[in-house]
Amino acid sequence: MKRFVRKKTVKVALLIIAFLATSLGSAFAATNLEPVNAFFNHGISFVLNGDRWQPKNETGEPLKPIHYNGNNYLPVRAIAEALKIPIDYDGDTDTIYIGGIPGKKTPIFAMPLEIDNIYVTRSKDPEETLIKEKQFQEAFKIDQYGDIYFTLDRKYKRLVLDAAVVSPGEHDVVFSLYNAGGAAGNISETVLEKHTISPKDGVRQMVFNVEGLEKIKLHVQSPELNPYIYARIVDTSFFDNGETSAKDSSK
Repeated sequence: MKRFVRKKTVKVALLIIAFLATSLGSAFAATNLEPVNAFFNHGISFVLNGDRWQPKNETGEPLKPIHYNGNNYLPVRAIAEALKIPIDYDGDTDTIYIGGIPGKKTPIFAMPLEIDNIYVTRSKDPEETLIKEKQFQEAFKIDQYGDIYFTLDRKYKRLVLDAAVVSPGEHDVVFSLYNAGGAAGNISETVLEKHTISPKDGVRQMVFNVEGLEKIKLHVQSPELNPYIYARIVDTSFFDNGETSAKDSSK
């Protein structure tokens, strides 16, 4: 009998918790949401840049615009993704950011990335991350040549890359940016932007424009195709949404 009462008590407690959660949620919604009389408009079709376009939700299901007060409405995410504009939502402040979050910086080692672990390796060895007499926590080692792929999902405008040529490197090193997105096609073989650093430089800061790109490839190699370059990319590098017109600088 006691066991039955205990289970019943638990069920009642769960119901009370569920009721309170529902009540609080309803109270929150009441202060922020206003009910309207609207309709799904099944007669609307879309043309995007000359081609038929069907807006879809996050699970791939077709979306129909909502018709209200003479206007048709679609979720902002569907429009932003169609126009290849980054979009983010901050649940703490209930803010939707269209075009990226201002001031947000994402370190390169916090990004989704791919390397081959042969020609490009990540190192936290203090001896290998002591670069130009400054100690870093982590670095990419590229002693011959190599490629690094970053997945951006169109969330950033700039790649701010800090790199150097270390001893015994004797040759200039070129950092070339490519579009590695799935829809790039033949364009993926075209260099979008490149910067060069030399052994006499300190840690050089290079700014690449990555606006609108889903995935990029960073190719690192000497212009003379010399097999030994001893390049390092350090952990102060980051992606952000700042101005892309910034010039290179040497630290």
